[in-house]
This record gives sequence, structure tokens and C-alpha cells, in this order.
Amino acid sequence: MIDWNEALAATDTTVAEVFDRESFRVVPTARRVGVNDTRMADPDRTGFAFLGSIDFGPAALAPGFAHPSTMSSDVGRAREMPAHEAVVTALSTDWPEPVKVDDQIVWVDDAGFEKGRFVIAAMPADGGKRLALFVNRTKGRP
Repeated sequence: MIDWNEALAATDTTVAEVFDRESFRVVPTARRVGVNDTRMADPDRTGFAFLGSIDFGPAALAPGFAHPSTMSSDVGRAREMPAHEAVVTALSTDWPEPVKVDDQIVWVDDAGFEKGRFVIAAMPADGGKRLALFVNRTKGRP
């Protein structure tokens, strides 16, 4: 009989070995006291590096524009779908702690230089250990 959890874990590992070629760094953030204050580095959580993949929307979507699924006349549905510029996917089994919405993801090149900085807009849960992080570019640093 097939153990579906083992099969899912093996599939997640294989997908990571094939697709996760980009280097990223997590920058945990926390809220400040004031509701309108910018986020700050979270003193209780430590950032970490990981390998993943990044996929941007179709070429018709310039950076900074909302995803077409949010441009709906159905207001209720539009609220459910966050706008995002790209999706970062990665296997999270070796991560020291979970990431959260509003944490920052820094995309780095082989020399460690920053290629892009993103903020996590949403993380749809599907029960697997391979996460899909919906992200938008940001210039701000916590």
C-alpha cells in the first residue's frame, strides 16, 4: 500500500533538486508600536538562507501592477486574492522556523549581492512542505 505522505515528501524533494537554483535570505520582521509605523527587524526570530525558485507574472504585467485575478468586479472575490508580482517556491523542511506574511525575502546572486527585495503578501497553505510565497518588490529595509 502507498504511504501518501512519503510519496509527497519524495516528490517535494525531487522538485526542489530540479528547480531550486536561486539563493534567497529571509529577513523576519515585526510590527512597531504605532499602527502606521514601518515594520522593523524581528528581534525574536533569526533570518536564514535557502534555495528556491522565483516566477514572475506574464510579461504583460509590469512590476507594481496587480495580478489580473484581483482586477475583478466581484468585490468579495477580489478581497480573497492578494495582489502579487512574483511567486517564490521552496522546500521548507530544513528551515529553522516558519516565515510569516510581511517578512522580507532577499534574492541574492552567487557573490551574495542583492538582486531584489520582496515582502511576503500571502502564503496559501496546501499541507505540503513546499511553500509558495506570493511576494511584491519592496525598497524598504526593516
